[in-house]
Amino acid sequence: MVRSFGARLAVLLLTMTTTAAGIPPARAADGCVETPTGLECTFEGNTVTIVVTTLPPLRYVRTTDMPGVGRCWYWSRYPPGLDSHDPTYDDLISVTRTLFPECPSVPGGVTVSVTERAWQIFREFELAPPRPALRPVIGIANLPTLLSVLSPGTLSHSEYLPDGRRLDVAASVQTVRVVWGDGMIESYAASEIFAGGAAHPYALKTCLPQDRPGAAPGGRCHPTLDEYPVRVTFVWTGRYRTGGAWNVVGSIERSRVVLHDVDEVIGVQVRG
Repeated sequence: MVRSFGARLAVLLLTMTTTAAGIPPARAADGCVETPTGLECTFEGNTVTIVVTTLPPLRYVRTTDMPGVGRCWYWSRYPPGLDSHDPTYDDLISVTRTLFPECPSVPGGVTVSVTERAWQIFREFELAPPRPALRPVIGIANLPTLLSVLSPGTLSHSEYLPDGRRLDVAASVQTVRVVWGDGMIESYAASEIFAGGAAHPYALKTCLPQDRPGAAPGGRCHPTLDEYPVRVTFVWTGRYRTGGAWNVVGSIERSRVVLHDVDEVIGVQVRG
């Protein structure tokens, strides 16, 4: 996917900032992914992932009934609606724009859907990334490395809609995904990992490049890594309700990477 101008600008600014501060420039990780709320581009520095979000384009043609106007059409950033990125809707979009007038662009002229408003609130929450800690600080090959992550708690917001209904929006971490850095990827229920239920043994120790060739005993160094990059991801889930049951509005991920050195213990036979 091609990055937007805003995303490219974010890369430039981030590179300039980190270079000026004496920190190695960040590098693009997995490119950009289009989400229901925008284009999210991930950049990795040494130990942290930064998520940059831009507004989605005006993509959907929707209709509504407005006092004094009647049925009219307008552009929306969010579904539902006629998707202008899907060519199968081209004729319907053309007919809709021919049969009905465009809605006047006046504040409050177009009613915001409950789901759209819930998304907006969810995106405004300060969704914290994890702050993982690994024990022992230097791991031991073939013994478990323990991961501890503190719960960020639940975020909530309430407001009254123009029609008088109360809208409640809440965000909490439901799932935590761990990429251990040696090819193993595991997902945990948030309650499990916040209780200290994540552990992983590493089969190989990590070594500096000069120590890898012929490393003793048996060349047990990892062939390419001097530290394991452990990526921990919070999957934040947003929910909303208007007096009834809770509905899931979607999820947003926030990640952080920590580097983990692994050594080994070697038994030596001592003759008495």
